[in-house]
Amino acid sequence: MTGSANEQLPVIVAGGGVAGITAALDLAGSGCCVHLIEKDAVIGGQTARLDKLYPTDHCAFCPVWTQSRLCLAHPLITVHTHSCIDAINRIQEKGEDQGEGQGEDRVEAVIKRAPNYIDARLCIFCGRCEAVCPKNAVSPTLPHALPRTFLVDADVCTKCGRCVEACPTRAVDMARDPEKTKIIAGNIIWATGFSDTDISVLPELGYGSHENIMTSLEFETLTAEAGPNGGKILTPQGKVPDRIAFIQCAGARDRRKFSFCSAVCCMHALKQARWVKRRNPNVDCVIFFTDMRTQGRHYYAYYLDAVQNQSIKLVRGRPGLICPLPAKDLIAVRYEDTLTGQLNTQGFDLVVLNGALDPGSNARTESSFTPETDDQGFVCNTSDQQFSCGFCRAPADVEVSAIEASSAAIRALGTRINGNGPN
Repeated sequence: MTGSANEQLPVIVAGGGVAGITAALDLAGSGCCVHLIEKDAVIGGQTARLDKLYPTDHCAFCPVWTQSRLCLAHPLITVHTHSCIDAINRIQEKGEDQGEGQGEDRVEAVIKRAPNYIDARLCIFCGRCEAVCPKNAVSPTLPHALPRTFLVDADVCTKCGRCVEACPTRAVDMARDPEKTKIIAGNIIWATGFSDTDISVLPELGYGSHENIMTSLEFETLTAEAGPNGGKILTPQGKVPDRIAFIQCAGARDRRKFSFCSAVCCMHALKQARWVKRRNPNVDCVIFFTDMRTQGRHYYAYYLDAVQNQSIKLVRGRPGLICPLPAKDLIAVRYEDTLTGQLNTQGFDLVVLNGALDPGSNARTESSFTPETDDQGFVCNTSDQQFSCGFCRAPADVEVSAIEASSAAIRALGTRINGNGPN
């Protein structure tokens, strides 16, 4: 792609998490117009759900909030929430001096926007819509999510209109319909991240049999300082637990679910166990692991500190059975310690399952278009016009995702300069 006209083509970034926001800001900082497509009502992705980030243990939402605010305020970035890519068509325009098969490649993307009953641009977050809803269908976004607004659960809402009448700024409109717009762009960067998935298909893990058996992201929400318990370590019943088990590779490295290692889970479990011990040193934390993978700057030191200084116990072995005990709030964990060969059964107040992270679920939408993925669900780089970064490309934590996003932005800019794809 050559010429000043080509340099004016925007770039579409699919996904508003850390990778997507980083790519959008890097592109906009180079003078490129960006359309950021996010299927949820807010940007920030999974990182906005985290309480802390390893290995610094700093608040997770602080950098995300800052970057999200910069993204929303940047004049060259248009943020499309409640949206997904419905179709992609490749357009090749041939110039006067160009022969067959040569010319300027463009991408025409059809953006589908779901009904957004509360317009975040008009919402002043007064809470009157939530107060008058008889079905509790209106709820606020996360305290640190942007844009800060209220959401309507379409599955619960009866469209009685009370929230419309109560809104002082006319931000609520229950008559909105889905919208479709077309965007002509030079490139698309896929940064759709990952999501929790249903692991009830692995019956030995016991997920769904008791509310004290939960995923790591559910546990993160339960114990977060901005969460329902204000950072206190409590069970869903409001009790202080005596023992918590963290089960690694729960759905990962398993051909019944995901055959790959999710890469982030070992450090994530260490972080959660460390913060449990900081907030309540009397809680025993046991991590059941297959291989403790702590690759990254300061990661191994983080692991050593958890084991040596915070009394976090590590057991090498995958539990073969997790189930609630009858008439008790305890969860039984049956396992083999593969270092000693001993079979054991222990009781825990909470069981945290870590590992079933689906890289393709966010890329799959309710629209008619799905990007090309490999046999493990990771989004492929299909052409010089489309790139992927972050967890949807390969397992990656926040740091790696941000680095890959900057690389994808450079590659997208390179196609605009060189005209022959990235070098």
